[in-house]
Amino acid sequence: MTQLTIAALSFSYSQQQPALFNNLDFKLEPGSFNLLVGPSGSGKSTLFKLMAGLYPQYGGYKTNGAVLLNGQDVSTVVPFARARKIALLFQNPSRQFAMRTVEEQLVFVLENLQFSQQQITTRINAVLEELNLTPFKKRELLTLSGGEQQRVALAAVLAMDSEIILLDEPFANVDAHGRATLLQELLKLQQNQHKTIMLSDHELTGYAGIAEHVYQLKTPTSRLEKLPLSILQTLPTEKKVTTDPQIFNQGQLSWEKLSLATGERLLLKDSTCRLPQGRLGLLSGDNGVGKSTFFASLGQQKKYTGTIYYHGKNAARVRRRKWAKTVANIFQNSTDQFIKLHVNEELELSRKNTLWPQYWTVTRINAALTALQLAHLKDHVCYQLSGGQQKKLQVLSMLIMGQPVLLFDEPFAGLDAQSLHTLLTLIKDTVTTLGLSGLIISHQRLGVTEFMDYELHFANQTLQLAGDSDEK
Repeated sequence: MTQLTIAALSFSYSQQQPALFNNLDFKLEPGSFNLLVGPSGSGKSTLFKLMAGLYPQYGGYKTNGAVLLNGQDVSTVVPFARARKIALLFQNPSRQFAMRTVEEQLVFVLENLQFSQQQITTRINAVLEELNLTPFKKRELLTLSGGEQQRVALAAVLAMDSEIILLDEPFANVDAHGRATLLQELLKLQQNQHKTIMLSDHELTGYAGIAEHVYQLKTPTSRLEKLPLSILQTLPTEKKVTTDPQIFNQGQLSWEKLSLATGERLLLKDSTCRLPQGRLGLLSGDNGVGKSTFFASLGQQKKYTGTIYYHGKNAARVRRRKWAKTVANIFQNSTDQFIKLHVNEELELSRKNTLWPQYWTVTRINAALTALQLAHLKDHVCYQLSGGQQKKLQVLSMLIMGQPVLLFDEPFAGLDAQSLHTLLTLIKDTVTTLGLSGLIISHQRLGVTEFMDYELHFANQTLQLAGDSDEK
């Protein structure tokens, strides 16, 4: 079986920065199922890219040691041969897409591995059926939800049939059912086909009885510490969202008989509701039901029927530039939101355009940066931060802008428990203190629901208050 070993590896992103890893040693046990945990920004994604042979070729500096694939430096193995041994699923699935449709993307991946046409057709049909993605075969990738894109990216990785599969936050935007299903598919691969699997995740739900080894990346000591499997058994319980229906009587953003569709598919039908002011809500629902499309419609970025109001005025009659100062859509992909190159420039732009200059003082912003563990990254390039750090920067910059309505689309992907708690505390304090209306799409519930004042559930073309039978 394929052997992957890290031997005395030292690596940094620049020659001016201290080493992220210093004489790191690790051996991945063949045929095992491994879970990697650790704080946001500790280097989990970097480690995976090193193991897959992408670094230092595409970034950073290796000053000592090597990653060895069957005894050979992995970075010296030609890409197509390396990919047949090691496959990596990126934290952001869209970065792995190069084609227009699901089928075209899968064909592209397998052609690059020099499989025959017959092998390509067989593999594509098999993996789509196995992951219940056959109806998506002809779908355009840009029309898929974040969770659906994640599943397609995983399908591409599985179709490669690599012996070692590295998965970087593979369930970040996937609903609970999809997460459980994909975990079982990975387990079958490991047990039936003797694949070696290693994935990083901040959410530990569902790994009990599946993960054989749990490792925590410890920095700056640069070692992978093996944790007891008992940590997968004693997980915190989810707190139920309790709602006072009276809060829906106050709020400036509302909609009447709102309907949404994508192509021929109806997503939402005749919904009427009001977003409470000074409150934070959770928008739940399975992947692909239309949550992100709903947010885009509230932001006047997607077509809809019905009427959206703010302060009683029809949104369709408000200029887009002015509406953008009323409703903020915090995108699922953090890098789509960044305008400036460096962290301090991004924050300075938000401070310059804030609607709350007396609240968002330099002192308050610096305090938030310290709490979010971003203070030491002010001079860093936004696009070189870890996924979790990018999320924290994105949310902070949008909170500083302070639009009356804040719509957060999966803002917690890549965040460890402490970062999640700190960011949610900042969001809740800002929304409450400034009297804003906040609504968050999140498939993650542990550590989230306790901050929520209400929950809207999106299903069967309706929006309902969770636990209520009345359509919203």
